[in-house]
Amino acid sequence: MSPRRFALLVTATLTACAPELVRIPTDLGGGAADAAADVVTPLDVVSSPDVVSSPDVVSAPDVVSAPDVVSAPDVVSAPDAGGGPLMNYGANGPFSVEVWNGAVPGTEGNARVFYPRTAAGTRVPLVVFAHGFQLNVGNFDVLLRHVAAWGYVVASVDYPGTILGTDHREVAAAIRNARGAFAMGRVSGFPGAGAVDAGRAVAMGHSLGGKAAIMAVLEDSGFMAGVALDPVDDNPSPGGRVDDAHPSVAPERMGGLRVPLALFGASQSRCGILGQSCAPEASNWQTFARAAPMGVTVATYPLLNYGHNDFVDTACGLPCLACARGADPRTTRDLALRGLTVGFLERYTKNVLVAQAYVDGALRAALVANGTLWDGASPLPACR
Repeated sequence: MSPRRFALLVTATLTACAPELVRIPTDLGGGAADAAADVVTPLDVVSSPDVVSSPDVVSAPDVVSAPDVVSAPDVVSAPDAGGGPLMNYGANGPFSVEVWNGAVPGTEGNARVFYPRTAAGTRVPLVVFAHGFQLNVGNFDVLLRHVAAWGYVVASVDYPGTILGTDHREVAAAIRNARGAFAMGRVSGFPGAGAVDAGRAVAMGHSLGGKAAIMAVLEDSGFMAGVALDPVDDNPSPGGRVDDAHPSVAPERMGGLRVPLALFGASQSRCGILGQSCAPEASNWQTFARAAPMGVTVATYPLLNYGHNDFVDTACGLPCLACARGADPRTTRDLALRGLTVGFLERYTKNVLVAQAYVDGALRAALVANGTLWDGASPLPACR
């Protein structure tokens, strides 16, 4: 979103969203392809946990989910791949989660770090997350806490920039710097430091942060995977141009991709408000997917009737008014976002083979069949 668009939003209003048109069925069996025949339950709808506010100063860890003992997550019957039972990653994870707010060297201000309560000596993968333009580290609490509950340390980091502009290279640098700081044990005061396995690190982000996550995995071999939520390439603001501070990644740099990448899209991101869309089709997730080299895993998850800032799960004021929204309620698509994210991470950071069903197998196919994910060919929902 450009500074000019953001300023215009002071006088802008949005129309009410249309009713929900997408439903996840109560039984995935029978309607999917042969590989899906053993899948008996979908991603269960779970209520979103309360969002914890983000203090400006370092504080004692907040308990995010209180119980010490949680019931085991639902098990979905495994497809053909081996490796044990396939978990329902849309359900609450097995760990309770705490949150710490504090400085991470090489990033701006305070980070917001979610970490699971694990047994002493247990180490879990690290996910470094960067938010989109004019958003903040607390705007993705529900999603990031959900990931942490499945056994990940998730650091939402900030980067330099103002409403007048942001150097995209500095966003990628913040992601890389955070990984390095955790790897070297330089995050002072972080209570979960002993649980971090920075050797299994993932770069993740939304919008500008999604582009930066892709830049980070291209620049830093310390990342073993990337996850980009509706990434936007180039410099799509009115009058914006590609330059050193706002580089084009696709196709120019995508040939260097060597690790698995998950690309989430949103069908309504192409729709304009005040004359411009937040993720133009010429710069959206598809440009990264098309430019990726053969032989590298690129999982694509285009959510139907979903908007660019529908990935945001806490109030974000005017920035959230900048982009077209999907249809409400969004429960089924929010659930799919959480489950697919964890499934991808489990497959490529923990080598859970049956989680391939979330990457390109039976569960992804079922979400296409029921209209949660776009099939790549059908007409997209109309812009409103």
